[in-house]
Amino acid sequence: MPVVVPVVAPPASVIVLAPGHALELPRTPPPVTESTSQSTPPPPPPPPDQSLPLLRERRSRRKLLAVVFVVLLATAMGGVLAWLLRGDTVHTVPDLAGVPQSEALNRISEFGWDVITVEEASDVVADGSVILTDPVAGTSLAEGAAFTMVVSTGPAPRMLPDITGQTVDEATVVLADLDLVLEIGEQVNDETGAPGFILAWSVPSQPGLTQGDTVLPGTLVSVTVSSGPAPRVVPDLTGLSLVDATARLQTDTLIVAQLPDEFSPTVPVGGVARQDPPAGTAVERGTTVSVALSKGLDIVAVPPLAGLTPAQAAQALEAVGLVVGQVKGDPTGVNVLAEVEGASIGAGASFPRGTEIDLTFQVPPPPTTAPPTTAPPTTAPPTTLAPA
Repeated sequence: MPVVVPVVAPPASVIVLAPGHALELPRTPPPVTESTSQSTPPPPPPPPDQSLPLLRERRSRRKLLAVVFVVLLATAMGGVLAWLLRGDTVHTVPDLAGVPQSEALNRISEFGWDVITVEEASDVVADGSVILTDPVAGTSLAEGAAFTMVVSTGPAPRMLPDITGQTVDEATVVLADLDLVLEIGEQVNDETGAPGFILAWSVPSQPGLTQGDTVLPGTLVSVTVSSGPAPRVVPDLTGLSLVDATARLQTDTLIVAQLPDEFSPTVPVGGVARQDPPAGTAVERGTTVSVALSKGLDIVAVPPLAGLTPAQAAQALEAVGLVVGQVKGDPTGVNVLAEVEGASIGAGASFPRGTEIDLTFQVPPPPTTAPPTTAPPTTAPPTTLAPA
């Protein structure tokens, strides 16, 4: 009875190249069935083939090269696939501007980014809050990528400028540009500083600060402002000579100006009889004070008054600057007497202008008529003839 010996072929070798593709290696020949019969002896073996070992060696080399190529290709494809799979894990950058740093970190903690924090001063964003991010909000960013977050440290310090010698308006603009506030603290008289100019300044909250030191925005700067030279009080110059009056005014930085001389009933000739402004007046430095020197008493002569009526006498006195004083007697009469303080005066007497003259009037008596006188007859003496 024939015996069948099964020969099992080795399974096909498969190497995965990519999803959906496979490289199948050549299979071995199908099994050969040998049959033996008790009656028929087996044929003699064929002569050995001398080319078979060489062919097998070549096939082995090709298989080895193919396997190495497939392994390298699979490795490369796997790396690309891994990169693609990793790159697909991206997140959208949220808008974190103005968000406190701790809250911002919480929002992006799941994204796996490499967070870099940078601090920067800001006058707009509060201390500790996010100013901006890189990349900006809305950008897609893969996990593991660098993500920069700029965080505010608050307003930048301001350097104090020197505002001494500036006007209040000028200094206000300079400080406002630095977000600092000017306050007028004190106004004082100053002989050198013009009104409105700053003499000194300080920071009330930190009195020791000087030019170049730094403060935060909104800091108050107090200034001392000049109100100009102190007012002068005009001195009393009455009776002083022009030289002395000038020296006295110069002591107070005042200026003298001379007016025309005037009569004065009280000030001797050459002394200051009148000044303008008057003594005690408060004036600015450099004010002009006008003075008039005395010409002494204003003396006038009494005009002739005898025989004048009251109206005529008053007119004559007023014309020379004298005044009618007490009127006595009969006002319908004529002047018979003129007096000053009880003393009788006559025409030509001299008195200060404005002196009162007392007048006495009287009606004159009617004129008297003398009786005619008769002269006795005169007898001519006898004429005596001389002898021839």
